Amino acid sequence: MSKSGARYSNLVWDFSSKITGKKPDYSIAQIFVDSVVEIMEKDLHKYTVDVIKNKTKRVLSIALSIKDKERIEKLIDTIINYEEKIAEDDKPGLWGFSYELLVKNKNIKLSKDKKQVIIDRLEERFKRLLMKNDYWAAKRAVVLLVDYYSRYQKKEKVKEVLIQLEKVIQKQSEQISFFVKSSLLEEIYHFYTKYGLKEAADRISTEIKEIGKNVVSELKTIEASIKISNEEIKKFIDNIIVNDLRNSLKNVALYYIPKKEEIKTQLRELSQEAPLTYLFSRKIIDREGRVICSVGSLEKDMNGHIILQISQNLRIDAFLLNETINTLIKKFNLDVKKIVDYFYESPIFDEKRKEFLIQGIEAYLNKEFIKALHILIPQIEAIIRNLAELTGIPVLKISRSGGFNYKTLDELLRENRVIDILTEDMSLYLRVLLTDPRGWNLRNNMCHGISNVEDFNQISADRVFHALLCLALVKEKK
Repeated sequence: MSKSGARYSNLVWDFSSKITGKKPDYSIAQIFVDSVVEIMEKDLHKYTVDVIKNKTKRVLSIALSIKDKERIEKLIDTIINYEEKIAEDDKPGLWGFSYELLVKNKNIKLSKDKKQVIIDRLEERFKRLLMKNDYWAAKRAVVLLVDYYSRYQKKEKVKEVLIQLEKVIQKQSEQISFFVKSSLLEEIYHFYTKYGLKEAADRISTEIKEIGKNVVSELKTIEASIKISNEEIKKFIDNIIVNDLRNSLKNVALYYIPKKEEIKTQLRELSQEAPLTYLFSRKIIDREGRVICSVGSLEKDMNGHIILQISQNLRIDAFLLNETINTLIKKFNLDVKKIVDYFYESPIFDEKRKEFLIQGIEAYLNKEFIKALHILIPQIEAIIRNLAELTGIPVLKISRSGGFNYKTLDELLRENRVIDILTEDMSLYLRVLLTDPRGWNLRNNMCHGISNVEDFNQISADRVFHALLCLALVKEKK
């Protein structure tokens, strides 16, 4: 590296005369621009990626700030030539930055000829990648090209390159799994949707649904067993269920609410034991192979992982919760009346809906879980709505027809005043259980006709009963 390159390649330029109280020294900026140009032209660097991601963007912003037209033009030519020199088709990180830095930059007055050079090279590269059936690199070119075409209202060109990218997936169908194909088509679907190609998006949506049936067959079940002696179980339950009924009901409710901070600690420990598992995003699919949602890496999407972990922990705890509830019922000879009367010690249970709770709890005790869940889940929503009204939270919102709809259960559970009363842990728990697609989502799956018969089981019913016990903890402040 030259002396100037070594001296100025990592220079931090600060134009803030307000902070320094001095007039900016443009000569330093000019030297910095010249040194980076020299680095790029003469390959005076160790890491190419560092030049692309850091130095070029930084030096361009400096040249624009000092409004040095000569150096701006020199830098534009250097960036275009540098990309052409280092670009390799199968390494998307080494090309495309000319478009992002120069064409997309509103502060750059790029000549028509230079802009065309950048676009022509992108189009030529895209054609070569199509011939190689290189989907990942081709997608990088498509992202840039459709952005350019859409800026200049070239809708047919947008459609053309997207269809060509879709064909790459179809050509690879025999070499890739149904799961991978479904994921790739999902990306194409989002492209079509983003650029208003509804007919193509609908076609892809239908294909994704058909492929979903095969995706499920590719999945493998992973099982883990935990051995707990009867003595340990009894000792554990005896610590929760004491001689007093109300204290026992309170203990059961509180113990089985997942604690957010404990889940965070658990995730950190798990990520240390199996770091690769938490570095990549995950897709959650249903029984039909439909992608329900995605969760990013642990670093980028801690909340998503918290919900996934709570959801998993609820299933692990299902056996203990059931044993606890059974012990509670037997010890205090609980019947429908005793349970419902306890619920109505809380002011958020509406007297007008008491019959629903009576019939729902009766069905639960008789193990009629389909009936119990269909009755009790909507009552939880009504209880939360009643809580919101009692605390002055608006429960209505404007509908598309010009009238008013009730806010959804998920919206109410995110209200700050509701969270303050229920606590953050309980609000999050109810969302995971009832309204979040990353969790059990019992309310939405049931109401939208997505649940299967086997979903209306003892495990789900125990959790809904537990949710009612949690809500019964809310008491009026005297």
